[in-house]
Amino acid sequence: MRSELIEFFRFDSPDSGMLRMGDRYLRARGNEPVAEVHIPIRHSDFLRRLDHLRYEMENDADRREAALRDLAEVVTQVLGVCESPNEPIQIDLVTNAAELSALPFELARDADDRPVFAVSDPPLVLTRRVRTGLHGTRHVWWSTPRVLFAAASLPGAGKPVPVGEHRTALREALKPWSEPLPIEGMQDAVRDNRRVLTTLDRASLGRIAAAARAAVAEGRPYTHLHVLAHGSNVGDQFEPEFGVALFADDDKTRADVTPDDLRAVIQSIEPGPVVVTLAVCDGGNQSNSVTGGGSLAHELHESGVPVVLASQFPLTFAGSITFARQFYGELLAGGDVRTALHRTRRRLHTEGADTKHDWASLVAYVQLPEDYQDRLYEVAMQAEMASLRTAQLWSDRLVNEGVTDPAAFETVAEQLRSRIASLTRYVGDGEAAPAEAARLENFGILGSAQKRYAELSFRRDDPDGARGALREARRWYLRGFTSSLSHHWHGVQALSIEAALTGRIGRPGQWYAAVEAAEADDDIWAPGSLAELYLLAPLAGLPPALPQAERQLTELARRAEGPVPIDSTRRQLDRYVRWWTRRHGYFPDFPGGDLTEDASRLLEGLSALPAPSRSAPPSMVDP
Repeated sequence: MRSELIEFFRFDSPDSGMLRMGDRYLRARGNEPVAEVHIPIRHSDFLRRLDHLRYEMENDADRREAALRDLAEVVTQVLGVCESPNEPIQIDLVTNAAELSALPFELARDADDRPVFAVSDPPLVLTRRVRTGLHGTRHVWWSTPRVLFAAASLPGAGKPVPVGEHRTALREALKPWSEPLPIEGMQDAVRDNRRVLTTLDRASLGRIAAAARAAVAEGRPYTHLHVLAHGSNVGDQFEPEFGVALFADDDKTRADVTPDDLRAVIQSIEPGPVVVTLAVCDGGNQSNSVTGGGSLAHELHESGVPVVLASQFPLTFAGSITFARQFYGELLAGGDVRTALHRTRRRLHTEGADTKHDWASLVAYVQLPEDYQDRLYEVAMQAEMASLRTAQLWSDRLVNEGVTDPAAFETVAEQLRSRIASLTRYVGDGEAAPAEAARLENFGILGSAQKRYAELSFRRDDPDGARGALREARRWYLRGFTSSLSHHWHGVQALSIEAALTGRIGRPGQWYAAVEAAEADDDIWAPGSLAELYLLAPLAGLPPALPQAERQLTELARRAEGPVPIDSTRRQLDRYVRWWTRRHGYFPDFPGGDLTEDASRLLEGLSALPAPSRSAPPSMVDP
């Protein structure tokens, strides 16, 4: 997505100011000449129209629409007409002057009088930011999410907020990391999302801070903070200001939290969340520009939170649920935060009967890292890998529990096919080039997905489907290996499948290259690769090397800091015993028949080795 900067300039302090009819500002927009713009509304008239958008005022629809139309005309004059683009574009709006920050630029209309930021396709996305310095060490971005959901529904603050619906939306978005597939005909597994989602039902500033600091101490800080609560007036008639109604730390009384209060707590957490979403009425309302003081969203962004989403008007419950479901569903799947914002705004606009003008209320402060596109690729890969592991777990259950229901097999098979199709688009032509390391990793993920689909086909008594999927798996593994010969994991997978399908290794040089790469690698996975390569030695025209394979398994057990590397190697060797056998049509024309006997010997030796007691990081994906 291409970014286009629009910035306004004026003299004097930007911390306070008011809209005066005819006041002049300088507008710098992209490569256009700097232009002078004039304010077409008085501050009092601006506030009156904002007041017509407050749901509790029970204004009739005609009056509300008139206010929206008048404000849209104002911001379109100030911002300039924005047309639907031919490619995705981000309008990067820098609004340091307080009175301009208060304007709802999200209402801007195109030449056809349409709300351009809600209907454009390709997307034209408006994000805001302020020019700030550095604020300590924070995440550049995130790869695996952990969400802190802070909810508060205090008696007397208003109707109970929809905590259950928001929790469901977050759980659904986090499903790749936490929830197995529901499969008809199989007993449901225990769903556990505690590692990626924490809910504070009676949130206070102290409990938010304590939870965040505990997560940092664990080495797994929260990457996202989602706040659901009622907004509150925290100023007085001389300095009105909007905050959020939370519980006090005594868990009994009400605490009206100011923007400064929330800012201080979030800023005290290092590393802090990358994304903060405020499902809070007026969480982005900065209409009090005269006496200064920013909104909750403005203050958090200015303090260093890269992405803050909030509502600059009151927010309907229906709109808040759509916001949580759509935005987090897109974002946690690896979507661009700007695209997620646009699709959320567009959906709110489409659902207008229930969500009224929530589409215009949604305001986003966004400051993205320079390597954002590469980070996006990493996040998407993590989500796909997590979904693939989930499908693999169900595939294991099908096999291990002896399930024979065809519907259950088809459900898992469809999930694997879906993951394969989704993963393939990340390496297809026309995609933005990702980081090379992530691209190479994706080849291995695709190979693993195809191999697991092949195993499922074999279990379903579909030998032709199994062989076809294995051929696809080898193609992806080989592509990864030839792109970087140092990736011994790709190499051994490609060679093992070739050996099983054809009964030989056609290019022994690849076997030598994989051995060299594994021997040069000192990580915990290299001995497992070497053990399998030595098992395959006769297929490359070399003498049997089973003793060398056994020594590598001993080395694997020594290096392993947990069961994952050993379990992964055991799974791979077990395929030579239960699946890749001459009886099932594998290793054709290999003089030794197959590798069942040698693999069984290695499995027995592996089982006799002492089990590691510490935890190890999981593999890229279980082969």
